[in-house]
Parts: sequence; structure tokens; C-alpha cells
Amino acid sequence: MLGRSLGSALAADLAAQLSAEGRPPALTVLVSAYSSLRELMREVYPWVPTALLRYPLDTASHLPKVGGPVLLLHGERDELIPPSHSQALKGIAPKARLVVVPGAGHNDIHMFEGYRGVLRGALRGE
Repeated sequence: MLGRSLGSALAADLAAQLSAEGRPPALTVLVSAYSSLRELMREVYPWVPTALLRYPLDTASHLPKVGGPVLLLHGERDELIPPSHSQALKGIAPKARLVVVPGAGHNDIHMFEGYRGVLRGALRGE
């Protein structure tokens, strides 16, 4: 199961649902994840009422329900979703592995060997 950026909450939700059914994913990878869209909105647009959000997309509420290994990958220089969101997710899912990729941003994380190497190893079960 893989979710990137906006898709990270959706992937966490699906992984939690599968886990509840006794079919946890072999690996859940969340790239450039956010704790919740509501929290991200508070940081970026503090003047907009969060009640306007129709879908809060709350990764943090789903992640603790995910069975199986979880890998969090985040670019150190991500200016769209700060790495602090993945760090907060690691805090609520202590068994998750968090890798902050040095020098990587939001849209170029896939270009860094630090990302590709960790992802390659995780997919091999290392």
C-alpha cells in the first residue's frame, strides 16, 4: 500500500480497513504524509475556518489501526508539507520507520537515492 502527499490519508485509511478485516498490507508506505488536512490547513491558511473542510483526511486517526510495517518517507526541504507532519505520525505509530531524505523537497523526493534506496530495501523486506 502506498500513498503520497494528498493520497497518504487515503492509503492509511484503506490499510486500516484491511487490517480490521484481518488482511493487513505487507507494507504501508506514506510519502510526504500529513497528520491531517485540517492541521495542515491551520498551518498554511490560519484565517480560513477549518469547519469548511468537507473531508478532513486525518492520517493520524487511521495510522494506529494499520497492521504490518509502516514506512514514512519525507523530504527534509519539503515546503508544502513540513517534515514535522511525518514526525508527528511517527510519534503516534512508534513502530513505524521514519526516513527524512536529506536535501529532498516535496516534488523531487523520488529523484534522491536516499529515497529510492530505502524504498527498494523496504520492498525487498530488508
